[in-house]
Amino acid sequence: MSVRYARLSPADQMLLTVEEPRTPAHIGALLVLEGPSLLDAAGQLRLAELRRRLGLRLPRVPVLRQVLYRPGLFRGPPLWVDDAAFDMGRHILHAELPAPGGEAELLRLTETLLSKPLERSKPLWELWFLTGLASGRIAVVVKLHHAIADGHAALRIFGALFDLEPDAADPEEVPWSPRPPPGRWQLLVDNLATKWAGLRRAVRRWAHPSALFRSAASTGRALLQAARDSQAAPRTSLNALVGSSRRLAVLRMGLAEARDAAHARGVRINDLLLALIAGGARELLLHRGEPVEGVALIASVAVSLRPSEDAGDMGNKTGPILVPLPMDEPEPEACLEAIAASTRAMKKKESAASAATVIRWMSKTGLVRLLARRQHMLNFFESDLVGPPVPLFVFGARILEVTIANSLAPTVGLVFAIISYAGQLNLSVCADAEQFPDLDVLVAGMESSWAHLHLPDHHEPVGEGPLLPAP
Repeated sequence: MSVRYARLSPADQMLLTVEEPRTPAHIGALLVLEGPSLLDAAGQLRLAELRRRLGLRLPRVPVLRQVLYRPGLFRGPPLWVDDAAFDMGRHILHAELPAPGGEAELLRLTETLLSKPLERSKPLWELWFLTGLASGRIAVVVKLHHAIADGHAALRIFGALFDLEPDAADPEEVPWSPRPPPGRWQLLVDNLATKWAGLRRAVRRWAHPSALFRSAASTGRALLQAARDSQAAPRTSLNALVGSSRRLAVLRMGLAEARDAAHARGVRINDLLLALIAGGARELLLHRGEPVEGVALIASVAVSLRPSEDAGDMGNKTGPILVPLPMDEPEPEACLEAIAASTRAMKKKESAASAATVIRWMSKTGLVRLLARRQHMLNFFESDLVGPPVPLFVFGARILEVTIANSLAPTVGLVFAIISYAGQLNLSVCADAEQFPDLDVLVAGMESSWAHLHLPDHHEPVGEGPLLPAP
């Protein structure tokens, strides 16, 4: 028997399991585009044309026309199947910004759109085109369910929908008709084939006791480390059950400036950005009257586990490492040095792979949802994506800026996301609005840390925020 259907992995399924109405599990992004080529002579969005032309690119990413399908008892894990009712009108959407159409209104509408879960009865993605910006730009809010892709795979998905040239020709239309989902017996046989393949692998491991021992020892160490880490995060006001409303803020810097500031100190860019986050979190705790002496907040930092030859797989192939961020160090330089020392001492890939093993185990045993609401392992999440180094285009409209806004977890109300794009580096924070009405304090702390760590012979990137980016 051979395995015929690509199933959702335990990590993919976990992201469906932990999702609740208050905590949608999608990857979000805010794009700012040039406007004229997307508007007609009357200044209206060419929505029908956008749907048609984006539809021509969907054969490059089949999963965007597929819906979640749960086979049922004894027929294996969920899989993606073609959506017989697929309609681009349900995925390419339009909204108008309220007056005066400034950055504040853009962020508020983005927060509202990102706070709503995707409907599981249709393919789990949306593109919202937002008009009404005072600058004449067009904004796009991207929503893609995390069960479909991690951040690296999401970049590939939307890279396939967008163009490298402003005058790129549309691909030829490829006729498409949805294939029916596999039948019950087909799925049953496929599930048995998967189980049989797993049993054969287990038997081969038993035939090599030393390899089996190493595997069991590695899993055991991972579980013991998880048990030790389970109470590692300090108890602060940063962690409580989150609500459904969101706040989004962005710190912008030039990629070259951040790279030079990091390399001048012999650290990685992500160490530098973690130091900015630490500076902001310290200011927030002080503002709230909470202790910082002897306190180290725990950041869960995503590490890609994709092999270098993995060129096109979707799904989730990341693991977390836990990085302590010292709150009792007021000097950004010393804070950065401590963070860099911690990350240098870590075997990042090994630690992330071990953590991913624990996550798979929790997902299979059904414990993940219970633990997600009671965890004390971490205070917030951080992820770092390397985006395209050159501009992308949407039907002639250049994408001027990209900001990531990832989803929150039940007791994690702060999520930081970094993306580089065409020479700019955006550090965003998505927060629970009820828990963090003082988010501006955190952002001001990050800005202050960046001012201290920024090399004096560099200048900030030209521009006045996302609505008036550099040409």
